[in-house]
Amino acid sequence: MVALGSDALIAIVVIIVIIVVIVVIVLICCLCRKCNQCARWSRRKAYAREDEQHERQKTERKRQFDEAQVEREEVRNQIRAKYNLNNGKMNVAVIP
Repeated sequence: MVALGSDALIAIVVIIVIIVVIVVIVLICCLCRKCNQCARWSRRKAYAREDEQHERQKTERKRQFDEAQVEREEVRNQIRAKYNLNNGKMNVAVIP
């Protein structure tokens, strides 16, 4: 049998440890991807963030729509008062 020096023996042990670590990491990644628990958790978290952002945007658009609707109604009332189209109501102030 061939006698190996201590330097060669250390190098072989280090290479074997590195190979084992890489194999373990690959197995963990494959198992995690296969069971899909990590992916589902992160997707749920991302969907929750998107839903929250969507709800904020929806409420902001609703608020802007309501403000614009109130402004349009005020303009209509001013026009009705100006041209006396307020169905006989005299309590509406005429804007010149």
